[in-house]
Amino acid sequence: MLNVKNSNSVSRFVKRILVWSLSFMLVLILILVLQYSRIEIFYKEKNKPFSGDFFYNPYKNFTPETVKANFHTHSSCWLKITSGAQSPDRIYSYYKKNGYDIISISNYHRISIDHAAPDYIPVYEHGYNYKKFHQLVINCRKVTFLDFPFFNNYHTKQTVIKVLGATGGLIALAHPDMRHACTAADMKYLKGYDFIEVLNIKNISTKLWDAALTAGYPAWIIADDDCHDIDNPDLLFNNWNRISAKGKNREDILNALKAGCAYGVRNPDHLETNFLESCKVKQNEISVCFSNKAGRITFVADGGAIRKEVHNAACSTYKIAPKDSYVRIEARKGDAFILLNPVIRYNGFQINRTGNPLHVNTALTFLTRGGLILLSISILMLIFVLNKKNIRRRD
Repeated sequence: MLNVKNSNSVSRFVKRILVWSLSFMLVLILILVLQYSRIEIFYKEKNKPFSGDFFYNPYKNFTPETVKANFHTHSSCWLKITSGAQSPDRIYSYYKKNGYDIISISNYHRISIDHAAPDYIPVYEHGYNYKKFHQLVINCRKVTFLDFPFFNNYHTKQTVIKVLGATGGLIALAHPDMRHACTAADMKYLKGYDFIEVLNIKNISTKLWDAALTAGYPAWIIADDDCHDIDNPDLLFNNWNRISAKGKNREDILNALKAGCAYGVRNPDHLETNFLESCKVKQNEISVCFSNKAGRITFVADGGAIRKEVHNAACSTYKIAPKDSYVRIEARKGDAFILLNPVIRYNGFQINRTGNPLHVNTALTFLTRGGLILLSISILMLIFVLNKKNIRRRD
């Protein structure tokens, strides 16, 4: 009789464990479903290629007296759950000692401030989804936690960009080629962001950049280390931005970034061996000069097609063809290179910085959200049914 009682007790205990485990899994699923219930469904409209008889030159007001900047670096944060080895103050100090004028800590969903720098530009990295569709939110004072962890498509990505844009910061698509977070197809449609992190320690995303530019989206370049440990020399001083601004205060820097008056540099040897001297457009001809000879100067246009290439030169020119909606310039020597923002066609008044208008499909958004809310209610009812006996016992 005692054995039977013990057996029944064990059986009841096992059932409770199973019920609790299943209930816990259902709660996690419920949280996930509720997160996705904030999705918006958009009319999927392509961006329109650049057009016009005039050319927007982001380097019209360029001067060689630039500032050196890195906007993507991680410090210890969130009780060291996220990857970041050193304190923010140590990172600020180390970068400044090595010639950087601007260094921003970009921890995941946490804004850090360098109190010793009155014109510090706050940045945080947004995103905790499997595909690594992350964004650098620049000069933003408020963190947004909305994301879609597992299932991502155009609508989830555009929803995130739209929500981040409402916070007032500038948005850069971080390491977009990592885990195929963005595809060339995405770049035809996504709107509302400002930059693409073309150069990152893990990825070089020129193909995605060209896909966005070819589609007619005026995304400027950002180049960053994305360093998580400054004691590892392979992880830092590989990529940086050179920004030509009127001054070194925050407003001037941000205005120059928004105008595209900056360029990205990559050198695995951590050395700065060349600088942009000028990039001018006269009628339909681009002329570019660098401080030193480049092994190769390349003019790249629609679809990433090479229009012209010169070797062992510091300066070169290119006559923009009628079929070119944009032209961007690369200067390479060995593994080191400089990437300039594109010269783009426009109407002569102003370029459209946000792409074509974004239209929400209200009916489909309502149906999708309604379906997810009904699913949430069903999960809640299932959790209640599973735990009904335990609830009665407590009563």
